[in-house]
Amino acid sequence: MSFRLREKLIVAICCWTSSCVSSPPVRAQDVSKNSPPDAAAHQLRDPAELRRRSNEEYVGKKVKTTVTQRFEMYDPHSKQALADLKAMGFTQVILDWPHLHKAASDVGLNVVLANWWTQDTKRNEIEEGLERARKVAPESLIGFSIMDEPGRNAPDTPFGFYIDLYEQLKPKFAEELRGTRLEISHWGPMASWDSRYYDYFSFLYEAADVMRIMPYPDLHEAPLDDVFFMIQRSRKMMKIAQRELPLVVILQAWLLPPDGRLPEIEELRVMAWQAMLSGAETVSFFEYNLDVWNETPEFHDQFRQLIAELTGLSQRYRCHSVETEMREDGILNSTLTSPGGLVTQIEINTRRHSVGALKPLGIRETKIRSSRGCPPLVASRQTICCPIGVPKTLFGGVCRRSVRGPRYSKHFRRCR
Repeated sequence: MSFRLREKLIVAICCWTSSCVSSPPVRAQDVSKNSPPDAAAHQLRDPAELRRRSNEEYVGKKVKTTVTQRFEMYDPHSKQALADLKAMGFTQVILDWPHLHKAASDVGLNVVLANWWTQDTKRNEIEEGLERARKVAPESLIGFSIMDEPGRNAPDTPFGFYIDLYEQLKPKFAEELRGTRLEISHWGPMASWDSRYYDYFSFLYEAADVMRIMPYPDLHEAPLDDVFFMIQRSRKMMKIAQRELPLVVILQAWLLPPDGRLPEIEELRVMAWQAMLSGAETVSFFEYNLDVWNETPEFHDQFRQLIAELTGLSQRYRCHSVETEMREDGILNSTLTSPGGLVTQIEINTRRHSVGALKPLGIRETKIRSSRGCPPLVASRQTICCPIGVPKTLFGGVCRRSVRGPRYSKHFRRCR
């Protein structure tokens, strides 16, 4: 057992024996370290009042971030599927069929290798997984997923196992597989979780370099704004773990219970735009299954159009700073500012009904000329008046003093 885990368990035992001075015990990992306090941690639907109370601290709170640049698909099972995903604009795939890693590299896709490790996994299986990773082109292997939803899929495995495994694997990766990050996923954080669940699941945030979360609000027609709120609740979890981790936000492209239908493209669009403007490093989709997709007329074509829209958004604002907030009426409002000072406002109606002038699930993108700063980048020179009132010449996106003759000053000042 690692020193860090022993230290956590001491705190846990202390709290559960009431010898801690603080209020109710928050360490969910008692001496057994096996599971959260009860199965409700994994419920799929949060009651409305619990959601309201849990999310109210994030309403109107501004989040500073950048626009997502990575797009991932789960489970392509053929070389043709890989080529199709690359053509759509995807940048990476997560593979449960590891023999496809070379084909993925060949078409220019980055690779995350998926593993399914629990406390019952034999040492030789872990070594075989590492050997597979060594065979992937180093420039393509960006991630190594240790386990998918351990809280749901391996409830008997204590989260301390993943902390110790991370501490064992990290030196190996630093030496042999530099640039490859260890990843893990979980469903949540749910709005219904109290501090015990936050503290328990924070162990997973100590067991990875990248956290994969799954806001599936379309299940049971739940509010779509939970994409934003789950990202913020995950940030809260990071504070408990004292680690800032990149987030992969996984969206649903599979058959939804209880009706066995795919999500509406407009719903998926609102979820994806939210994730891209709220702090997701990677937007991922589960899963690439054309047998399922083709049973819903036009879904495949509409999904392809959606990815073109998302990658276009990514490229259009790749250098912008972003400030995002969720309003009380369910409108996500993002302000994107270019290096030259131009401002764009994006408003997303996460409601399935109209809010103000925004139609249900509507998105509005508005260009706003900044009250100060440089105007848009242009190819030619033109005389402008910078804020201090001195005529300057715009060239290459910077403001500088107007001069006569063929030579220009090498020293100029950027617009503020």
